[in-house]
Amino acid sequence: MKTLAMSWTVFAMILIGSIPADKKESQWLVSDKSVVEILGKTNINSFECQSFNYSGNDILTEVLFPEKNHAVWSGEIVLSSENFDCFNRIMTKDFHQTVKAEEHPQIRVRFLDLIRKNPNTPQESLNGNVEITLAGVCRRFPISCDLKFEKNGKTRLLGSQTVTFSDFQIDPPVKFLGTVKVQNEISVRFGLVLEEI
Repeated sequence: MKTLAMSWTVFAMILIGSIPADKKESQWLVSDKSVVEILGKTNINSFECQSFNYSGNDILTEVLFPEKNHAVWSGEIVLSSENFDCFNRIMTKDFHQTVKAEEHPQIRVRFLDLIRKNPNTPQESLNGNVEITLAGVCRRFPISCDLKFEKNGKTRLLGSQTVTFSDFQIDPPVKFLGTVKVQNEISVRFGLVLEEI
């Protein structure tokens, strides 16, 4: 009887193993050629701070649900606060002070549940939620991105998210005795170059 029971167990395991999985997982390496920018305005002009020397070691995961004809993306990219350059020495120094770069050396962008509908098309919109951690404060926002498969073989995840300094408990910088004031609203813009692994 024990032999028969073991035979049925082995048969059941083989049978279960032959059933197609209801989902498929892929992983994407975020290339060091990716771009992340923070854009804002003062009462005088606009400014742009871009992340340099990104290591490109972060991974995004895509889980495909064939029966539902959609996929879910998630993952996180981690950036060095000190590696943001605003193309102006004073502005760069002010940015590092504003985001408390010494105290909080990382800026994080975490994609929670980006839904990709109708996979296998050249360009698609993904909608879901993102968590941004800035100056040690984490906030969640709804987001819409574009996933683009280019003819040169590159895959890009493109998008932007509007936030405010006050979302992260930061006072917008004021300089030169109040003559230059940074507006509260800023935009986090990204163009991630992805390589499937």
